[in-house]
Amino acid sequence: MRLILCFCAVLAAFPCAAREVRVTNAKELLQAIRVATPGDEITLQPGTYHLNKVRVTRPGTKAAPIIVTARSPARTKIKSSAVELFKIDAPFWVFENLDIRGSSDAHHAFHIVGRGDDIVLRGNHIVGFHASVKGNPQEDDAPDRVVITQNAFYNEAPRKTTAPVTLIDVVGGSDWRITKNFIADFAKNGGNEISYGAFLKGGGTGGLFEGNLVMCEWQHKGHQRVGLSFGGGGTFRCTGPDCPLEHRKGVMRNNVIVNCPNAPAIYINRSRDIGIYHNTSFRAWGALLRYKDSFATIQNNILSGAVSLRSGAEAKSDDNIQTGYALGAYAAVAARRLKVRISDYHVKYSNWIDLEDVKTVSTYLDSFSGWLAKSSVGRGDEDLAERFSAPEVGDFNLRPGFAPPTVPYDYGKVKIDFCGRPRGKVVFSGAIDYSAGSCDVQSVRNVILDKFGIRY
Repeated sequence: MRLILCFCAVLAAFPCAAREVRVTNAKELLQAIRVATPGDEITLQPGTYHLNKVRVTRPGTKAAPIIVTARSPARTKIKSSAVELFKIDAPFWVFENLDIRGSSDAHHAFHIVGRGDDIVLRGNHIVGFHASVKGNPQEDDAPDRVVITQNAFYNEAPRKTTAPVTLIDVVGGSDWRITKNFIADFAKNGGNEISYGAFLKGGGTGGLFEGNLVMCEWQHKGHQRVGLSFGGGGTFRCTGPDCPLEHRKGVMRNNVIVNCPNAPAIYINRSRDIGIYHNTSFRAWGALLRYKDSFATIQNNILSGAVSLRSGAEAKSDDNIQTGYALGAYAAVAARRLKVRISDYHVKYSNWIDLEDVKTVSTYLDSFSGWLAKSSVGRGDEDLAERFSAPEVGDFNLRPGFAPPTVPYDYGKVKIDFCGRPRGKVVFSGAIDYSAGSCDVQSVRNVILDKFGIRY
């Protein structure tokens, strides 16, 4: 008996042996997922896999996660027109090196719910979804400790929908890590026309955005595209001290956010104890905090525009380089709303309001908004465009003759820069530490797309 117990103890000390399960078509892939056991590595062979909804309910373990990967990412595609493709309600799965294409009506490539803790999405290329990754509670259990890293998320055209459009849309999960992703072109052409690159909301804690390249406008333009957010558009339809917060103790650091001309790069909605450190934004309306429950510490950032506080929000803002003023953001919003209101009035009272007058006023408002964008009164685009090589495409290397942007105090919150290099003794604001030389911000995108043979 003692020998048997010793033998069992030895077995328990070692994780399950990895087992490669090769699949060549959609039917084999579904079967492999349906019967997967801890340690399985499900490997897609080259080809096209047409899938409908796939339920993931078999748990892996911490020592032996279940892995779904492609042997040749550039020659393997998953296509789906389902509302949700992978619905994950089990812990310890890894999805990596997958090229996933949705349709005009597809909502989620990954819907992580309930028991879907400790999921890893790594090195994937995901195009054509309202919300490529969606996180939701289920039966009072929310997925925690999800890692989303080194993926490319974008849409080839604005989504014609009234449904939410946010490429990483997380409600309720805690300790999510969203790092080193390329997030772009997430426009919503319908409803309120407001979309987000990524947000964490719904009562979660401890989320992290780090080292992401967010290009609100990349291959197409228009509509209101917000960069990164704690709180998003809000989850809880109540007000007052008893309302739960959208997020607590979240951190946003070393992100580069560009080309959000009609919206803030950073948005905080009813979230507290938020840290915003060493981010760089261009052609966007700075950082906006909204509602009296919001509080953030904002330090050592380069912000196109400024930090704006609305509806009782508070911030501790130190040693940021800001190229505009909060008043400019208010004026830009007012001009945009007035343009919409005039257009609505013309539709309603077309017998009294001449169309040519509407066009004339709209032209003046557009000119005013354009002036605000360039001027230091508003966003101050020209200031940053003079300093950096090509910030509109993510090139923040310095132009000849310009000194690197420094600030006087190191708050010790960020030890490395966007390119993963240790920060030196001089305190450089923004995502890049220029003491280590140039930093190729675009490599975050290029490395991922090159792996899938994507030309851009």
